[in-house]
Amino acid sequence: MEIAVVVFLLLLAAVLLIAEVCFIPGFGISGVMGFLSMAGGVLYAFFEIGNIAGWVTLFVSGVICVALFIWALYGKSLDKIALKKNIDSTVKVVDVKSFKVGDCGIARTRLALIGEAEINGHITEVKSEGGFIDEGERVEVTRISGDSLFVKKV
Repeated sequence: MEIAVVVFLLLLAAVLLIAEVCFIPGFGISGVMGFLSMAGGVLYAFFEIGNIAGWVTLFVSGVICVALFIWALYGKSLDKIALKKNIDSTVKVVDVKSFKVGDCGIARTRLALIGEAEINGHITEVKSEGGFIDEGERVEVTRISGDSLFVKKV
């Protein structure tokens, strides 16, 4: 009877871990319950059956974990959550040396602290120093820090 309990707990652990890897990816309740079930089976084998059965159960549990890991790594089970698209876009870089403090322009997007503005014919990312600025408002460059332009509403 004790062997049936251990086998049941290990099978339950395997089913829960397979469900975690295949159907519910992430660190979820089925993965935690699977590892707890596996630990329960090992502990039950040690305390109720004996040391030899406990070590055998621990070895079998380790083999199950390694097999599931290899299956998840080399199988197709992670394909549905894997990123397959290459991102080939680039950031539009405008040289901040072409701007100076006092230059004026128009906010192209709502500046919710960061947005885009057209200054001296260039559309660039700017940061608002005076709170929110609505689209279409006139802005003025107040300071340049590194690659960032700071503007305020005119």
